[in-house]
Amino acid sequence: MSATPLSPGDPTSDDALRDEVAQLHEAVKSQRDIGMAVGLLSARYGCSTEQAWRTMLRVSQDSNTKVRTVARVLVATHDGTAGHEDHETLARLVPHLPASGWPGRAATRG
Repeated sequence: MSATPLSPGDPTSDDALRDEVAQLHEAVKSQRDIGMAVGLLSARYGCSTEQAWRTMLRVSQDSNTKVRTVARVLVATHDGTAGHEDHETLARLVPHLPASGWPGRAATRG
């Protein structure tokens, strides 16, 4: 938001507040997905949460994919809500994951 105070009832202030609320909702969802993905990686690969976080950062950098996208795709493929685009993204991420793979790896490679 800008440093200029917004007056109540001003359509510009209403739009700015709606935008800010939408951005905050998206940030909370991204943080939730990141936390869940770190937990999934930690459980899947039997590593600490710190190692799982570093793995997710490395996958993000190596695949040129935002961390929040990596997290969202890993969570969606785990819980069965992944769509076609998520499966395509997973196919790009799989080569960057540890050698033991990720569930659904065979389907994405085959």
